[in-house]
Amino acid sequence: MGVAVAEQRRVSQRSGDRCAFEGCRRLLTVVEPATGEVIVLGEIAHIVAERRDGPRGLAAIEESDRNRYSNLMLLCQEHHQLVDSQEAVYSVERLQAMKETHEHWVQERLGAGVEDPQVLPEPVKDVLYSTLLPVERMPRHLYGATTSARYPSDVTGRARSPYVAPFILHGERLWAFQDLRDRDGPFANDVDRASTERHTMSDWITDQDRFRLVQQMLNRCLNKLTGHRGLRLDKEHHRYYFPAERVGTPRSVSYVPLNAASATRKVVWQPTRKSDGSTRNHWFHRGVSLQFVLLDPDTEAWALAMRPELHLTLDGEAPYPSKAVGRRVTSRKSRLFNYDLLGEMQFWRDYLSDSSSRMSLRFSESSTLVVATSMLEASIEWPGIPAEYAMPFSNVHFVDDLFSWAEGNPQEEDAGDWEAPHDDFDE
Repeated sequence: MGVAVAEQRRVSQRSGDRCAFEGCRRLLTVVEPATGEVIVLGEIAHIVAERRDGPRGLAAIEESDRNRYSNLMLLCQEHHQLVDSQEAVYSVERLQAMKETHEHWVQERLGAGVEDPQVLPEPVKDVLYSTLLPVERMPRHLYGATTSARYPSDVTGRARSPYVAPFILHGERLWAFQDLRDRDGPFANDVDRASTERHTMSDWITDQDRFRLVQQMLNRCLNKLTGHRGLRLDKEHHRYYFPAERVGTPRSVSYVPLNAASATRKVVWQPTRKSDGSTRNHWFHRGVSLQFVLLDPDTEAWALAMRPELHLTLDGEAPYPSKAVGRRVTSRKSRLFNYDLLGEMQFWRDYLSDSSSRMSLRFSESSTLVVATSMLEASIEWPGIPAEYAMPFSNVHFVDDLFSWAEGNPQEEDAGDWEAPHDDFDE
């Protein structure tokens, strides 16, 4: 069908006859001095491809809108090829931000006719989003009991669905969030149930040595959370990443992006060279660093910190040499601007929670860890961020359904009478 002439004219005029790629702004209509011929160097580029098998073509957009101004931008030939050959780098959101920023720049200069005056902007009220997800509920108690196990592989206990049973071995004891006195508990055959001790989390977080044990336990919880979503742990670099489903084969997953109902994102791919489009000798895997952090010991406020990362392999499986990882990953992450980072955060919180308002790990009927998937936010008054990063962000909160509401309001853990016999230990 092609782009209508009226739509092409609107894109060119709004772009000021200059390339909209960030930092380029090349004039795209020139006059040949010898002949006086007008030469057009610009190309109308699709943000979401006209066809679904094109660059970013699977993004959620009506077919009738693909050839309209809202989905088009003016680029020079070099940058048109670049954004279409590196789809993983130049996402829909990033290209939309480029277009809006460039058109704002053109409008300011054409409207004023002079360079922008240096005037301090009026303060604006805004919402600041963090990379922290609030923990709504933590287990109240940690249990330890004597064990003969010396290595994790010696422990035979496993939780029954829907429960999980993370544990650590320390000081000849097994530590867990389950009541280790329980004859039907997952570790009943691994510990001396009569030796069980119960400690409150609030007491342990104020003791430096014991706090480290709490952190170890919470890290084991992360292994359970990510394992259920098919991620692997890169122990050397302390991050979780998507493995290839088949070595040497790219992988994509579906998720809810910032401003659409659904989209598909590459999670394992082999990058290409800008010069000739040939493949490079390494593979990228989307990854994330996760860590529980204690925000306030007095109120026992916790959060899950998320940091988007990249994992490198030689062929989709074999680890890339560690000494060479830093430079390549840093180069990619240096191009993560504000809106790109929000997009990465959106991807990970959506994927890990399966588009739910909460992520929950249940240890027993009364012991649960619940993380809300709405990023911690604060209202601020400040000059604001540059226009190119001031993109709308609609999917801040996932809507509660009956099950996610129940996860956020579980049965309260019973403090009980610890001295009362729990069951017959001499059985």
